[in-house]
Amino acid sequence: MNYELIAFDMDGTLLDTHKHVLPSSTEAINEATAAGKTVAICSGRCPKMVELDQASFGNVRYAICCNGSVIYDLHDHRVISTSSLDHEVIVQAAKALDGEDALIDIFQGRGFFCQPSHIDRMPRYGLGIYQNMYRQTVNPVDDIRKKLLDPTESYQKIIFHFASPEARERVYALVRSLPVELAYSEMASLEFSPKGVDKGSGLLALADLLGIPHEATIAVGDADNDLPMLHAAGLAVAMGNANENVLAASDVVVSDNDHDGCAETVHRFLLGGEEVSHS
Repeated sequence: MNYELIAFDMDGTLLDTHKHVLPSSTEAINEATAAGKTVAICSGRCPKMVELDQASFGNVRYAICCNGSVIYDLHDHRVISTSSLDHEVIVQAAKALDGEDALIDIFQGRGFFCQPSHIDRMPRYGLGIYQNMYRQTVNPVDDIRKKLLDPTESYQKIIFHFASPEARERVYALVRSLPVELAYSEMASLEFSPKGVDKGSGLLALADLLGIPHEATIAVGDADNDLPMLHAAGLAVAMGNANENVLAASDVVVSDNDHDGCAETVHRFLLGGEEVSHS
C-alpha cells in the first residue's frame, strides 16, 4: 500500500516516558517529508502545547489538536479550522461536577485556560509531569468555572481532572447521555469534545484538505482517546506500550515509545510500504 499521511499521537507515542521526542523519530519524520509524505501530530493538546516540542518534530506542518476539534498549521502558526462545544452541553457538564474535587481545563483556538492555583495542585491528580508545560502555555484565569460558563465564549474542548478513577466514573455516569464525545485520559481525566468530532474525524478532515485518500492514512497511538483515529485510518498502529483497547483495535504493534516505535512505523509502512492483514 502506498501510504501518504501518517498521524502520531503525542503522549505515550511520539513522546517517550520523559516527554521527549526520540532522535530516531525526528530523523524518520525528516526522511518521510523529504520523500513527499505528510506527517502530522494528532493530539489532545492545544496548538500552543504542541508548539513547545515543534523543534523536535522535524518538518511537520500540520497538527490535529484538541482531539480533532482544531486543525492547525505549525509553519504559519495559524488555526485552519475549529469545531466548538454547544454551550448547553458545557452547562450540564459543569453541573455534574457539583460536589466533586476536580481541576478544569478549557481549550479555545490556539491555547487554553486554567486557574494557576489548579496548576499548583496537579500532582494530586496524577498530572505532576505536566506542570511545567502548563506554566509555559496557560492563559490564566482567577475563576475557571465562571470562564467555562460564559455564554459569549466558544470552546473546542474541556477536560475535568479527578483525583481518582472512581470520581471520574461518578461524573461520567451523569454526562454520558449528553450529545458530546467523551474520552478517558491520564489517571482519571474526562475529556469533552463536540459531538461527531474526535481524532478520527480530525484525521480524515486533514486528509480531505490535502486531497489524500482515507485508505492512504496511518494512525499511531497508545490510549483510548486514540481509538477513533485508529478506526478511521487506513492502517492502525499500536505502540508497544499501548493499552489493551488500542492493541485490540490495531492492525499491527510496533516497539514502545522508548524504543523507536515511531521510527519503525515510518520505515516499515510509510516509506517501506509493508503490507498488513487488517483486523
